[in-house]
Amino acid sequence: MRPGRLFSILVIFIYNLNIVMKFLTSITIVMAIHTMISSFFGMNVGLPLHTQFSFWIIIAASMVLCGIIGYMLYKKNLF
Repeated sequence: MRPGRLFSILVIFIYNLNIVMKFLTSITIVMAIHTMISSFFGMNVGLPLHTQFSFWIIIAASMVLCGIIGYMLYKKNLF
């Protein structure tokens, strides 16, 4: 195999690896938001709003925040 051809194959492989790593980093950022919010409320602190739906309100707010961050990353072509 000629060195020029091997170099071309390596460049294509590294480019594809960069695309995969960019996607996985974006997924990690979006998932970290929900993890931080849920870990804070997992420390036996009182939930705000003191209603029977306060858990679902926190989960919904967390999902909306993850959606907003995901949309921002999508607009910057990180997904």
